[in-house]
Amino acid sequence: MGNYPVAKLKAGKDVPLRAGHPWIFSHALERDADTAPGEIVEVLSSDGKSLGLGYRNPLTSIRVRMLTADSNEKVDAGFFARRLKRLDEWKSANLPAKTDGYRVAHAEVDGLPGLIVDRYADVVVFQIHTAGMDLLRDQIVEGIKAALKPKAVVERSDVEARNIEGLRDRPAGVLFGKVEKPVTFKEAGVKFYADVLRGQKTGFFLDQRGARLAVGQLADGKRVLNLFGYTGAFSVHAALGGASFVSTVDISNAALETAMENFKLNKLDPEDESRFEFLEADVLDYLADIGNNQSHNDQLPKKSARNSKFEIPNSRFDLIVCDPPAFAKSEKHLPQALKAYTDVNAACLRLLEKGGILVTSSCSGRLDPEGFRNMLRIAAGRAGKQVRVRQWIGHEIDHAERLAFPEGRYLKTAVLEVE
Repeated sequence: MGNYPVAKLKAGKDVPLRAGHPWIFSHALERDADTAPGEIVEVLSSDGKSLGLGYRNPLTSIRVRMLTADSNEKVDAGFFARRLKRLDEWKSANLPAKTDGYRVAHAEVDGLPGLIVDRYADVVVFQIHTAGMDLLRDQIVEGIKAALKPKAVVERSDVEARNIEGLRDRPAGVLFGKVEKPVTFKEAGVKFYADVLRGQKTGFFLDQRGARLAVGQLADGKRVLNLFGYTGAFSVHAALGGASFVSTVDISNAALETAMENFKLNKLDPEDESRFEFLEADVLDYLADIGNNQSHNDQLPKKSARNSKFEIPNSRFDLIVCDPPAFAKSEKHLPQALKAYTDVNAACLRLLEKGGILVTSSCSGRLDPEGFRNMLRIAAGRAGKQVRVRQWIGHEIDHAERLAFPEGRYLKTAVLEVE
């Protein structure tokens, strides 16, 4: 037994923990500890056997998040160094060749609840979501430096999830080394910029690697439309995969400017209007316009990121990528999110003729895989299209699921072909 306050479980509530589930809800406790938010406690089974250490937050229904099954293990910089080194070695060995941008630690899934650690070549970015990890910030930074040997460490704990834990957002900042501009990294040999100080997430959407590689393999000779294109990662893979034309649509002009820089980084000329266009537009408005004017010569004015003049997109596409933001951020938003997902996917399918391909994703954890499949079935019906499933794409190896933790499943991608 350690020297920590004790939380004791009710009978039978230890089974999920023994399988690797990291959460203990308040109703599972026979006896709760008395600590400030984030402090470490020892967890006992109903018969008094130690199940390990976790940190406790009395402000949340998830009362304890487990850190280790060994109650004698000290949670210090060495703890984080050992965990991160082991994770980094395993993940880097299983990534595609020529890849140095990946997730080292995926919070609960990797046994470090509330902590995200991403590597972009020699720059490491971490994000803290919980009170327990917040108290361990200094040890985390030292553990990152010891295990990953980065040239710089950046914190991006500017996330709303912290509010649930009674924490304030922390401004993005460099805690070690120097970062003054977006950093470059490789994904299966393709180069990208990650704006680790101002970009979304920790600077890039690393979790969609598998879907991007699939698009690159499917794009040869096709006209590709990338919706919610952000900084153009799908577009770059499509272009390098031999697409005859790639249109990138996003509401953010700044994101599209970065997309063009990503094209240049891979020796693609974003000014080549015969192959590429970058359109600043609300995707739902764009789909409504293009759906009402489906012909090769329809003029659909949209502001271009290239020169802020109005340009005319071509409405015929062979492959559409639809990777929207998480429409369902909570359970109460799920009905509204399902409507939005259905509408946007139906609109995409209407644009595709026989043999056309839709690569569509949802990153909403509240929408489970079966719900996602059912939504797509309804969208196809509303579009009047029969579709074949070519591929289902889930979590990449650096975001791999933990069997005992189904709550960690969030990303779903379907590759559909119109019959």
